[in-house]
Amino acid sequence: MAIFKKGIFGAANGKIFNLVSYPLKGQQVVRGIGKSRKPLTDKQLNNKLQMKVIMDFFRAMDTLLRTGFNPKANGTTKNYHNLAIAYNKPNALKGFYPDVEVDYSKIIISVGDLPQPVNPKVEWVETGLKFTWNAENMTWPYNRDQVMLLAYAPAIKKHVFFNSGARRMEGQDILKMNPAMRNQLLEVYISFVSDDRLRAANSLYLGQVIGA
Repeated sequence: MAIFKKGIFGAANGKIFNLVSYPLKGQQVVRGIGKSRKPLTDKQLNNKLQMKVIMDFFRAMDTLLRTGFNPKANGTTKNYHNLAIAYNKPNALKGFYPDVEVDYSKIIISVGDLPQPVNPKVEWVETGLKFTWNAENMTWPYNRDQVMLLAYAPAIKKHVFFNSGARRMEGQDILKMNPAMRNQLLEVYISFVSDDRLRAANSLYLGQVIGA
């Protein structure tokens, strides 16, 4: 049942036949519901598997995605998770059903117009992964941006991340490693988010690092 709050020509909340209407970020959204009994096509199967693969990759990274994509989502009808999927699903997957997998070099953990990390590098140290970047010539407010870091181990499907690490002006930070991730091949990423969390940079992929 749908309820028309402003008469039959107003916005409805609820179900009308196979449509459901509800408010989303200040706009009224209508979507179709129901299931088709037709067998899925190869294209549909591929799309379904793509969604599963990218969702599995981002599992338990909600805080990271919120920090990296909320600035882009603000003022739109999309949320940060929708945007993360929208950016990565078309670009960061390879193969076709039933052999879809992540292209780690194409993964994006944030989008925006902040300056990207300059000359970023990563190396193993005793306590984990040490990230460095050029912090020279960065004036306020950019020098107060905070670093975002992600290390992902595909073989064991585990990750460690910072969504608000060291200030840009510090030029370095250490991402402490989960013991299970040592001796693993890691896919590594870096970005920055503004001090007020209203802006982010386009993230960078730093390549693969073999755990020590």
